Amino acid sequence: MPQPLAIGRVARAHGIRGRVLIAPYNAGSEGLCRARRIWLGEREFEVDRAQRVTQGYLVALRGVGDRDQADALRGEEVRVDRAELPALEAGEMYAIDLIGYQVSDPQGTVRGVVEDLEEAGPQDLLRLDGGTLVPLSLVTEVQPQARRIVVDAPEGLFDLEE
Repeated sequence: MPQPLAIGRVARAHGIRGRVLIAPYNAGSEGLCRARRIWLGEREFEVDRAQRVTQGYLVALRGVGDRDQADALRGEEVRVDRAELPALEAGEMYAIDLIGYQVSDPQGTVRGVVEDLEEAGPQDLLRLDGGTLVPLSLVTEVQPQARRIVVDAPEGLFDLEE
């Protein structure tokens, strides 16, 4: 089974009946409204109800019946099976799938391999194996067959590695 995708974090408990507010990594995503199961850390939960709200999603989880139980989930990463997410359009992919891709500049110089994704306020970052953080907004081309990403980085971004 493919690894579930990380789609957000539990921001806080909501109300006294055990609902949680989930802050999605992608503010425009509607994926959580369709999910019937989610993982919080290593624990799997069935979703009784999920509702889109301004700050994210209000979610009722089976087995979480009061505010104290919900509050204990604060900060947990929320993961969902890919099969429960909306189908991707042609040419789209999940950012998490970029892990392991080789990163190069437009001249073809290899700058590293994506080790992880990080959140930095309003933008997501690719963390490369040398420690360099590259904003996703600098990605100009993704070549899935070659597992390669081309970035148009400003001068000096990769100088810290050298």
